[in-house]
Amino acid sequence: MTPSEEHYVTMETTREKSTEELREMARDYNSVYLHKLIFPCALLAAGSVIEMTEKVLQGKLPSGVTVVRPPGHHAVTEKCMGFCIFNSVAIAAKVAIDNHNISRILIVDWDVHHGNATQEQFYDDKRVLYFSLHRYDNAMFYPKSTAAGPTHMGGVSAKGYNVNMAWSGKMMGDPEYLAAFHHLLLPIASEFNPELVLVSCGLDAAKDDPLGRYHVSPVGYAHMTHLLRGLAGGKMVVAHEGGYNLKSISESMAAIVSVLLGDPLPCLPDKMVPNDDAVDCIRAVVSAQIPYWKSLRIFGSVGAKEMQYFDNSPDFEEPESHDQTQESRDRSGDVGGASGGNEDIGDSLLSNLREMAIGETMMFAVTPKSDCEHLTTLSPKPLPPDIASHRCEECNEEREPWVCLQCHHVYCGRYVNGHMLGHSGGSAHPLAISLADISVWCFLCDSYIHHPSLTPAKSSVHLSKFGEHPSSGQQH
Repeated sequence: MTPSEEHYVTMETTREKSTEELREMARDYNSVYLHKLIFPCALLAAGSVIEMTEKVLQGKLPSGVTVVRPPGHHAVTEKCMGFCIFNSVAIAAKVAIDNHNISRILIVDWDVHHGNATQEQFYDDKRVLYFSLHRYDNAMFYPKSTAAGPTHMGGVSAKGYNVNMAWSGKMMGDPEYLAAFHHLLLPIASEFNPELVLVSCGLDAAKDDPLGRYHVSPVGYAHMTHLLRGLAGGKMVVAHEGGYNLKSISESMAAIVSVLLGDPLPCLPDKMVPNDDAVDCIRAVVSAQIPYWKSLRIFGSVGAKEMQYFDNSPDFEEPESHDQTQESRDRSGDVGGASGGNEDIGDSLLSNLREMAIGETMMFAVTPKSDCEHLTTLSPKPLPPDIASHRCEECNEEREPWVCLQCHHVYCGRYVNGHMLGHSGGSAHPLAISLADISVWCFLCDSYIHHPSLTPAKSSVHLSKFGEHPSSGQQH
């Protein structure tokens, strides 16, 4: 959170205190280490995230990374906690709103601990969608608060704008995090349509971290970063938060930076199956959020009884029904009608994920096909140099444009107005490339495709978007 004047002045006094006085002072806080340089370090951390955010918003950089310490997402307005002094990401978000007229910011927090301060700062603010993926263990993992549970969805004026992907049970890794991305984060974030993405990049969910004890690999972090690049026109700032294994931190951050520089995405393992506990946790969050996001209505309709089964928080509140607020009706549509009225969420999400586990199949859109019989339809002509600036030729929509790789016409995606889907069906042109995340989809195979023959098209789009070749990262 943005610090109060009293908290700022208190931290400023650390510069003049002795080691013993700092130890005594630290006892007044929850898990904080203080030393003579903590105040200037915290100022540099917050200032670095602010400066990087402004450079991205001003178009001077397409995206950016800040390797800073101390972290920030536990620091509330009036005090520090959890090794955090000032909440750098929250402060940067406020600067973007106040100084750059940004009205839609997505904050993704994949630190293994819940970002209690970031949630508190924006809990009743619809300009910020806060999505946290964290170890919860039924409020037994730090910061040990039921406020980190899935039924805490935002204040009265911002229901649905706080999403807690709260993990409990087995240790989670790549399959579980990517399942949450595809079933929750990406549908909600696409509907929110952010102008800026800020990442609270704690790396303590990484494999071999002694505190988090989760198993997210560098490849997993690379794929999560890649998926976020398709939002906000690629405007993204990654700010380092927690992490307690230097090897894990180094390898994971290197993978993240590599993706932002446009290097080829590393392949995931052949089988990506989320564990049963993760399926239950995802189900709980979908249950909580489904009244507020129409992008989740494919999962059916659930009530308070099912939600309570997955969250034992004493302060559980049933979400407002569609009859309670006009905004709910506008944003969610007729959720019950879309599923037949009483279909349990397990009939869609639960069966989908668990059938994959039983059949040991690959996980939905995470792993693309390595070959496609329709690659012979690729046009030999290069894409136009300004292709990244093109909009849908039917509706002039700038969101989620796709380029047909046979005729090079540009149309919007199926989750906007569906004109590329219509074009492919009418023309029998099967392959298209996304101008958002530079992925290639085959409409006849109904799958993403990753093949060497697609490299020229991907490189052309990357060069058009970022002004550099993905293989070299050099400016042109």
